[in-house]
Amino acid sequence: MEEIEIIHKPVMLDKVLYYLKVTPGKIYIDATCGLGGHSSAILRELNRSGLLIGIDRDIESLEIAKNRLKIYGDNFVLFNTTFDRIPEVLEKLSIAKVDGILFDLGFSSYHIEKSKRGFSFQRPEEPLDMRFSKDDSLTAEYILNNFSEEELAEIFYKYGEEPNAYKIARKIVERRKIKPLKYVGDLLEVIGKNIQNYKKHPATRIFQALRIAVNRELDLLERSLEITSHILNPQGRIVVITYHSLEDRIVKNFLKNNRDKFEIITKKPVVPSKEEIENNKRARSAKLRVGERRVES
Repeated sequence: MEEIEIIHKPVMLDKVLYYLKVTPGKIYIDATCGLGGHSSAILRELNRSGLLIGIDRDIESLEIAKNRLKIYGDNFVLFNTTFDRIPEVLEKLSIAKVDGILFDLGFSSYHIEKSKRGFSFQRPEEPLDMRFSKDDSLTAEYILNNFSEEELAEIFYKYGEEPNAYKIARKIVERRKIKPLKYVGDLLEVIGKNIQNYKKHPATRIFQALRIAVNRELDLLERSLEITSHILNPQGRIVVITYHSLEDRIVKNFLKNNRDKFEIITKKPVVPSKEEIENNKRARSAKLRVGERRVES
């Protein structure tokens, strides 16, 4: 357990609890339960009353979370599914509405350090997988070796905002004619030979784009946000932590376009303190936005 605590530090934990307004006796959803960092804190606040519903598409993470959460009570249930399936989860539990929903988007330090699925360009020996759920069939390896040059370029540009999208796509297609790309190192070799003078690591945007494409992250986010107004009690809150501009834009526009249903609590996104960023590098790009379900007239 101590090793997991070191690997996984929940981002903006105090701010999440503050904005969720966790109250004993009420019902909350952690839509991205992961290793249970935020969920553990929510359970502590619930003080063995109410209910926490944890959802995650990664069964390995969920098993770790289950053992971790037992310490804080038995008033939780976990579901191995995607967060756009929240209505089905609530139906199984015979619950109509909840009092708060948390989305902590992106991937965890566990995925980088322990999953061995090629999420990080710092692991050249790992396979080009990038699936959050092993039940999904689409992998980064399949995309890189089978999608057309145009399709690859679109993924890199749309999901990674990569200015050299077409150049990289062309070089990948040339490389795979000689030998398929199978490992992280294979992709790094192609990128490194063709992209220089980046402030960030030249693979950052490409890896982000592939991960988003493999896991359909933005599509799932958009669908899930639309669901929230139907399942939140009046004055119930949605708290979303994003890690890049594409996610943040979706959340910002959703709240802006649904002012009739949600009061925007955070006029500007909340960001981590300098101290937190120093202690948790994953937090450096995080932004938190909050909406509160309006009382219907």
